[in-house]
Amino acid sequence: MTAFISHKDDQSLDSTAKDAPKDDSLAQARKRRVEALRRVAGIWANRTDIPADGLTYQLELRSEWR
Repeated sequence: MTAFISHKDDQSLDSTAKDAPKDDSLAQARKRRVEALRRVAGIWANRTDIPADGLTYQLELRSEWR
C-alpha cells in the first residue's frame, strides 16, 4: 500500500520513496514555518477593539465564561 500526502504547494510525497536528506527537509520545513510566521505577525497590532496587553485581553475573555 502506498500513501500519498498532498501539500498546499502541489508537492506530493510518496511514503515509499527514499527520504530526502534530513538537512534539506529540515531547512525547508524551517523556511515554511518562518514564512508562515511572517505572514501572521502583527495581524492584531492596530486593533482598537481589544486591549493591547495580552494578559488584560485574556482576563477579559475569561470573565465572559463566568
